[in-house]
Amino acid sequence: MSSEELSNVSPVTIAEQGRSVEIAQTLQLVRKIFGSKLVELRFFDDLAVDQAVIDNNCASTLLTSNAGDPIGLLALKDLSANELGSEGEEILTLFGKSIVQQLATLERSNQLNKKQQQYHLELQQYKNELESAYEDLNQAHEELNEAFNTTMLLSRSLSRSRVKLNGFLQQAPIALGVLRHRQLKIEVANKLMLDLWGKDKTIIGMPLASGIPELVGQPYLEILDNVYTSGERYVGKAARVELYKDGRKTDSYFNFIYEPLKNERGITKAIMIVATDVSELVNRRQEPLIQTGK
Repeated sequence: MSSEELSNVSPVTIAEQGRSVEIAQTLQLVRKIFGSKLVELRFFDDLAVDQAVIDNNCASTLLTSNAGDPIGLLALKDLSANELGSEGEEILTLFGKSIVQQLATLERSNQLNKKQQQYHLELQQYKNELESAYEDLNQAHEELNEAFNTTMLLSRSLSRSRVKLNGFLQQAPIALGVLRHRQLKIEVANKLMLDLWGKDKTIIGMPLASGIPELVGQPYLEILDNVYTSGERYVGKAARVELYKDGRKTDSYFNFIYEPLKNERGITKAIMIVATDVSELVNRRQEPLIQTGK
């Protein structure tokens, strides 16, 4: 099976989802970081079927479900385990965990999309099921948070190589940014993050309050300062942010994580931002309330 195919998946029905852009991007990132041209992602129902693949001494990591059952293999067919080294094995393992979390998030997202279609056809029933729908949204956020945590672990493993870390941030399939020092200087922001902010790369190197002046007066600069001084992460769910996009002030809603990045002594030196835009989902959930006069 080539790295472009996902098949024989038991825990998650990939056939219904089609080819995952996020997973394809993750595999591309694996190729670039390890310099491998033969990255293979294989799923199976029976571990014994693919035992030969595991025993051929190529660099690989076993994919396991949340219950600990083997579901597949991520392998670098043109690299041996010895060539990879212990640090490389750790990074490859984190990539494997990230792929498993992406699959779980995709499955949960499909379930939410089906429920959202039902809301438009059963408006009266929606009133009675609103509380349950919000519980589903919260569960989806918890799964997304697990995927983010895996991304954080990966970024820490790559912190010894600034070039690799910057390449990871720029090519990651989610919006990422790094704010340096207590002045919150924008050190790194990939294109997805700049798009969420409604800005371009000219703000790189500026303090956050200067690059995005509309944040002044909103709570987020104070929250970031708190994260920097306390060294504790902050998680936001469907948080409303006023931003200027295309010359107009708009209300956007984000799920985000502010993660402090610390040195060997445990002192915070920077903050990593991971964010996803949930404005469309929030607006869809508010639309039935507006129609019913709530």
